[in-house]
Amino acid sequence: MKRPEQFQHSRRALLGAALAMPFIGTARAQSYPSRNLRVIVPFAAGGPTDVLTRIAAERVSPALGQPLVVESRTGAGGNLAGEFVARSEADGHTLLVAGQAILAINKALYKKLNYDPATDFAFVGMLGVIANVLLVNPAAVPVNSMAELVALAKQKPGAISYGSNGAGSLTHLTTAILAHQAGVQLLHVPYQGAAPLMTDLIAGRIGMAFTATSAALPLVQSGQLRALAVTTGQRSRFAPNVPTLVESGFPTLNAPVWFGAVVRASTPAPVVSRLRAEFDTVIKSEGYSQALEKQFMEVMRVPPESSEQFLSAERALWSDAVKLTGVSLD
Repeated sequence: MKRPEQFQHSRRALLGAALAMPFIGTARAQSYPSRNLRVIVPFAAGGPTDVLTRIAAERVSPALGQPLVVESRTGAGGNLAGEFVARSEADGHTLLVAGQAILAINKALYKKLNYDPATDFAFVGMLGVIANVLLVNPAAVPVNSMAELVALAKQKPGAISYGSNGAGSLTHLTTAILAHQAGVQLLHVPYQGAAPLMTDLIAGRIGMAFTATSAALPLVQSGQLRALAVTTGQRSRFAPNVPTLVESGFPTLNAPVWFGAVVRASTPAPVVSRLRAEFDTVIKSEGYSQALEKQFMEVMRVPPESSEQFLSAERALWSDAVKLTGVSLD
């Protein structure tokens, strides 16, 4: 049993430690960053996520005074990268660039997840978006608009096939929401990658599919495929004559492919604030916007104070879509 003076001494020590904690966080922020920053990308080098990350990293690096080293950690639909950053040291030296899969879809899609996107990460900034384009093969699906597509699908339930990047992928879930809201039945054909999907779409072995603007526009311009809609809330600057799904009667399908940067949730607040400020300065710059345009990407800003609301809405949207499909992955 502690003597009274021992108790008082222990209480003073605990109080002192508690009062010192904010100053420790401030001290860390003042010396931050003290070494290279690792930026984890959940997909292979050379893909859109990797390219976008490198565009941002090379511009943020001078402001932070340390190199931002981009590192790919692929596998399990992004879950390996998500778990790695969720378990990394919470000092702001390890960032994750992630999109809907890690931050909004996988929690509902996978039976077991070793991280929680809602509690394990702190939002740094939105790096950019890509519009997906709904393409049809005009020989297989002879329509010129979303209204005509819906009418044809109602006439022939289950006859129109669509390709996706796999069960539970963004393209699969977007089409599932579309079919549900339109009240039609479509035949899902999952693929292992975009290349075989596009080969079959061009050949007419499937009737329709969503794919990124960069891959879609050359095929539309050549007349091989027809664009019916884009998934961004506003028309894409790269395809101004193609209506949005929102315009076409699907008000909740503002569903671009977005990419955001996050760190561990327990990272000291001054460090998170520094990262947010430096990334925001870069994202608002004209040079950054111009670099994204060359990749058929656009800037999308989500202020930190609105990030939780944005991410919560995304999780609700894609959780409902997963339920519609009935897909569950191990």
